[in-house]
Amino acid sequence: MFYVAYKPLENKLIIFADDSQPRWVVSSTMVDYETVAVGDKFGNILLNRLPSSVSAAVDDDPTGATILHDKPKLMGAPNKTSLLAHFNVGDIVTSLSKTSLIPGGRDLLLYTGLHGTLGLLIPFVSKEDIDFMSTLEMHMRAEAPSIVGRDHLAYRGYYAPVKAVIDGDLCEAYARLPQTKQMQIAQELDRTIGEVLKKVESMRTASGF
Repeated sequence: MFYVAYKPLENKLIIFADDSQPRWVVSSTMVDYETVAVGDKFGNILLNRLPSSVSAAVDDDPTGATILHDKPKLMGAPNKTSLLAHFNVGDIVTSLSKTSLIPGGRDLLLYTGLHGTLGLLIPFVSKEDIDFMSTLEMHMRAEAPSIVGRDHLAYRGYYAPVKAVIDGDLCEAYARLPQTKQMQIAQELDRTIGEVLKKVESMRTASGF
């Protein structure tokens, strides 16, 4: 992924930032002015962000003289993006869209896969939700192992370690656990079984389905 500035005075396109890791990009979309979501041919979804200071400096440079003479880094552009999130969805992501599925709902990332996969990346709005879902995911890794014996973290981080993404499919498998295991996990979360089920369902239904 490359960040390019067009300087009309010289009629030039100047690459001023790029990803430090080359990728086989299949799909991408802008999340905001400085952030891009990317899907690659190995089934990974990632978010890259350009530092705000670099973005502001480029916008304030009308001629592009500064960025044109910046020293390249790592055999690429002079500035590098930072990796915000990384997750393997297990299917080649053919499209990515920033959208809202319900009127007035929060923006989310909708992705589709080559094998018919449909999925969402839903942003968390509170630290409490992050703590709750990450703790539930941790318990589910131990209590609901893959039927083929595959380690969850190894699968979701097959090409790069999982970063800042919680597996909603795994968390929703809580409803299929035996009641004794549901009770055990609920006690660890300091909730009742009903509260855990309601919380997990609300994360999905609040986004439109």
